[in-house]
Amino acid sequence: MSNFKKQLFRTRMDLLRLTNQLMYYFTDGVTVNVVSCNEYKNKIKDDLMLQKYLLQAGYKAKVSSWEEDDYADVNIIRSVWGYHKKANEFLNFVNNNNTINNRVLIADNIDKQKEFALLKLNDVQPVDTVFLNNISEYNYKGGKIVVKPIVSASGDDTYIIESEADLQKVAHLNRIMVQPYEEGINEGEISVICINRIVKYAIKRYPGVFNEYKKPEFISRFNLEKEINDIVKKIVLIDEYKRAVIMRIDLVHTAQGYRVMEVELIDPDLYIETIPDDHLKKEVYEDLVHSVEKYLSKVEE
Repeated sequence: MSNFKKQLFRTRMDLLRLTNQLMYYFTDGVTVNVVSCNEYKNKIKDDLMLQKYLLQAGYKAKVSSWEEDDYADVNIIRSVWGYHKKANEFLNFVNNNNTINNRVLIADNIDKQKEFALLKLNDVQPVDTVFLNNISEYNYKGGKIVVKPIVSASGDDTYIIESEADLQKVAHLNRIMVQPYEEGINEGEISVICINRIVKYAIKRYPGVFNEYKKPEFISRFNLEKEINDIVKKIVLIDEYKRAVIMRIDLVHTAQGYRVMEVELIDPDLYIETIPDDHLKKEVYEDLVHSVEKYLSKVEE
């Protein structure tokens, strides 16, 4: 991005923040927090745009940090990236606030061993994974593997192991998951975004821990492969996931077909601002706004 484009982006972000702030002070109504964290508060365009749509719908909405424990009638969990470093404190915030997704979904989704067990129980195949207390329990037989904590995010403490000597890199980790390195990751992950269990679109992503940075690529829901659609349909019909408002399903292509890398129900980046179709982009934001209305109507019943 050129210096001019960077400056233009910053200017537009400043204007969006200012406009939202003015609307906030002149709006009365149900309070809604678009929940971020100290590091990313008011810095993510998707968050600010969601705040704008909420304000326009009459909600007294702002972008907040979960670390400040700022009360609101409804909280939409968004850019809380890094929560896993303070997982207990984050869960305490979730358990004491009204959240979208709900607190049970979020709490269960933090532990990937529970998540993968649930997927297998419902005939959905995640990437082959061994869960261990630490790497000393693993019988390494050579080859390329991936090791990461069971509770993790954003590629933190994720290591590619290619030799016996490399195992020392992960000796400090406890409660880990070990997976084969799937070469299909070099072609990118397919992330399917669902709002209220309906597929809206997909993104091809190139996780930095495995690839050099590449710009995410938008994929229309109409262009998804049948195999991917079949997997997604199974996942959204799992009883425990039927209450999910926001869901991102990450898949990678393997020698056995597509496998699930993760079902993200906590803080998935939805890449809304990468959607080229303005109508669809508006629809996604409005779907999230309507989720607040649905939540409130259930509370009142």
